[in-house]
Amino acid sequence: MYTILPENQNPTLRKIAQELSVGEIKNKKTQNLIKDMKTLLSKEKYGVALAAPQVGEPLRLFIVSGRALARGKRNSPDEPEQEVSKNDNPPPPDQVYINPRLVKVSRGKSNKHEGCLSIRGKWGIVPRAEKATVRAYDENGVQFTRGASGFLAHIFQHELDHLDGILYTDKATELYDEQPEEKE
Repeated sequence: MYTILPENQNPTLRKIAQELSVGEIKNKKTQNLIKDMKTLLSKEKYGVALAAPQVGEPLRLFIVSGRALARGKRNSPDEPEQEVSKNDNPPPPDQVYINPRLVKVSRGKSNKHEGCLSIRGKWGIVPRAEKATVRAYDENGVQFTRGASGFLAHIFQHELDHLDGILYTDKATELYDEQPEEKE
């Protein structure tokens, strides 16, 4: 089983990840990696996506949590995040992006509040394109194209940076420490 490695223990985070062939996508090793990454992501209360380099694998692969996809449908980027209640429909399944390529981004940018599972305890403000379109393969080796705006476009850009050895702290215009949750 993989674990999410912190930045200071993971040199893979600073390397350009390698593409997978369609045959490699379908092999047992890659399928087990995807399964483990989905499991790790499901255990993260605030995690919305996870890239293979974050678990030490230098591969062009990331997963977006179904919870993040549900959040993007419910909230505009300016609204606070809402927890999914038991009465809500279950979130959609996680989405797998293999060999993703950014095929289009909007000129318009917004400053986004950003954190990372590899850099815990820190947050920052990062300028990101408001819209982004990605072409990738899914876990079955089928190519697809997905356009997004707001929160999901933000996620695409953060995860694609991971695949190119870039961390959000490299692009942040402001960095700050996480504040402990207030006690009631």
